[in-house]
Amino acid sequence: MPQRRGGRRREARASRPERDLTQWKPKTKLGRIVLAGEITTLADAIKTGLPIREPEIVDILLPETEDEVLDVNMVQRMTDSGRRVNFVITCIVGNKDGFAGLGRARGREVGPAIRRAIDNAKLNMIEI
Repeated sequence: MPQRRGGRRREARASRPERDLTQWKPKTKLGRIVLAGEITTLADAIKTGLPIREPEIVDILLPETEDEVLDVNMVQRMTDSGRRVNFVITCIVGNKDGFAGLGRARGREVGPAIRRAIDNAKLNMIEI
């Protein structure tokens, strides 16, 4: 098995319940269908052919998802005023029962980049 880079490994944890789904106003056609209750599983949402563009859709259809940060990578670029540091986060989201998604995000701070990577992973969910 190859050596892992990037420090200590974090345990998988349940998705953050900080998002209030009762206040969510869908912006896409699939979001409106899910909120109306016409689609009740993520498999049905994927079969519609409509793209998943809102992470709240996955939060409603798969409330038992867990996320895990796979990699936190620090990248630097040289500017005329010095080095600029960004973090590239790779994470995976799944329910351990047939659905998984991989997401990446970058940002100057680790916390917001992790949240964006988790949201990107929810937008890239596939059925295994």
